[in-house]
Amino acid sequence: MRLDKEYGYVRQMTTSILCTIVIGIVLAATAGTAGADAAPALTITHGPYHNGQRINVSVGPNHYFKPYSRINIIECADPGGKAKNLPTSILACDGNTIQGNTVLVQPNGSFSERGYQVYSLPNSSQLGETSDTRPVCNGKQVCVLYVGQNQEKFSDPKVWSPPFTISKLGRRS
Repeated sequence: MRLDKEYGYVRQMTTSILCTIVIGIVLAATAGTAGADAAPALTITHGPYHNGQRINVSVGPNHYFKPYSRINIIECADPGGKAKNLPTSILACDGNTIQGNTVLVQPNGSFSERGYQVYSLPNSSQLGETSDTRPVCNGKQVCVLYVGQNQEKFSDPKVWSPPFTISKLGRRS
């Protein structure tokens, strides 16, 4: 009988120790990645912006974007310039505004694009769009830049620019 009690006690203690170890491992693993999943700050050339203006877009070192992945930049609608109105799919963005060259994430997570061109949208003269094309981005309708790894899948890593407007007046850059 005494062996049964001692065996039960040892078994209970072993189970407690194993549970404590597992919980410790889980906590250590999540504590080490909690900050890694935070979206990094996006830096863009300050406005006001004009149709056809070239701006610079960059993100500093981070663990959010996968090294060597491709980054796409496109203009999207952000009605009212509110976070709650940020796009949830590519349907709120203008695929004609995607940057021309490949932007690759560096080993430390950083990347930059010099000379990304912003447009008043829709844009018939430079993008061949009709007046009823969406999204609308002009001096009154607010837009944002989508900067991310897959504009077809908004759950993939991405950051948004601050909201902005674009005047129709062209400007040399």
